[in-house]
Amino acid sequence: MIPLSVIGGFLGAGKTTFLNRLINQADAPRCAILVNDFGDIAVDERLVAQHGGDTITLKNGCVCCSLGNDLGRSLSRVLDGDNPPQRIIVEASGVSNPGRIMDIGRISPELQADGVIVIVDTAALQAQLADRWIAATVTAQLASADLLLLSKLDIAATRVRDEVVARLREKFSDTPVAQDSEHSWQLLAELAPTETGPAFFVEPHFGFTARSVVSERRLDLQRLRRWMQRRDDVYRIKGWARLANDDYGLLQVVGKNLAWETIPASDDDGMRLVVIGRGELPGSGAICDAVCVGD
Repeated sequence: MIPLSVIGGFLGAGKTTFLNRLINQADAPRCAILVNDFGDIAVDERLVAQHGGDTITLKNGCVCCSLGNDLGRSLSRVLDGDNPPQRIIVEASGVSNPGRIMDIGRISPELQADGVIVIVDTAALQAQLADRWIAATVTAQLASADLLLLSKLDIAATRVRDEVVARLREKFSDTPVAQDSEHSWQLLAELAPTETGPAFFVEPHFGFTARSVVSERRLDLQRLRRWMQRRDDVYRIKGWARLANDDYGLLQVVGKNLAWETIPASDDDGMRLVVIGRGELPGSGAICDAVCVGD
């Protein structure tokens, strides 16, 4: 049987950062990593043996595949390949319950449910649990974990970190809490196989909305910051855009925190953003009008 691990955590917690660390380690076991946002995986081209379509094969034997909309079909494609992996890792979307994904590992005769790691945004967790709109979703994710992994310790004050650890240990006393580190594969290897799902489960009370913003207009970072300050229903923005000064780059917004990284332009260098929030978000055109240069 092939061990199946699931990586979960709320929007912007650091799941893809964790996975990037995994696939760039030379001593990684031969594994298949199924991700929702395939384009976010940053692979050093020197490590790539073959890149075609929705699959990257690395020289260390690992394969990264686009999860798409059908988990069962994606898993079947991996399992039916000529060289089945030694391990499968699935990145759950930021608004899903990773325990539900792990349920597949418990019913498939080819897979061994080998644990859920939930990435915890140390700096944002307390605000998330105080937000009535997302607290149930975040709590459900935490409750599904076999390991709670603290991220963003570099931006969280020591007092906040200590409060988060105390809260997690109080509410989820049977779940170990660890700090994110360079020893990512060791964390996975030490996960004990899970025979049954967690006893505690909270069903999220509402749905999330995702808007794709595709445009050739230029992004205005100041207008975007002002727009985000007015919105309490937008939790995550990510993607690529071009600024008025012609810089092209990667945009990452988590809550009210915005990060911009200038990168070389691609052939398709227009605005390609995904906006994730709750309820009925504005349409893509209205979002573009609010955050782009000019009216």
